[in-house]
Amino acid sequence: MDAMHERLAAVAAAEGLPLDFSAVRVRPSTRAAHRLLTAAVDVGREAQQALADGLFGAYWASGKDIGDPAVLKEVAVSAGLTPGVVAAVLGGGAYAERVREEERQAQAAGIHAVPTFIVDGRFALSGAQPSAVLARAVRQALETRGA
Repeated sequence: MDAMHERLAAVAAAEGLPLDFSAVRVRPSTRAAHRLLTAAVDVGREAQQALADGLFGAYWASGKDIGDPAVLKEVAVSAGLTPGVVAAVLGGGAYAERVREEERQAQAAGIHAVPTFIVDGRFALSGAQPSAVLARAVRQALETRGA
């Protein structure tokens, strides 16, 4: 494991997040996963968070292919999406345009790294950041709001 992966694994472990780079065997397309995450917003933020957590665990802790429709269906239904919603998203183009529009907005804003945190629509932090850096950005946004 290279130094960057070791650092990320240490940060994840300190936060109680399972992260096993050795389990990851494929680099899947995440388009369908993003469409499911967008659909989950319509179900509720709790469902979206559960789906995001489930996708994270499936990929980073278990090495599952989150581009595989069967894996996506399993994770999405476990997160609270109905089989009908999952089938509509995976079986067609549901939410595809919304995801493409979000991609266009990110590119127009100069976002090229994952994760990128946008704070108050004004500040962007790229890459994995320590919690102290994120907290400082939030404080700065609050202090300069309306200035």
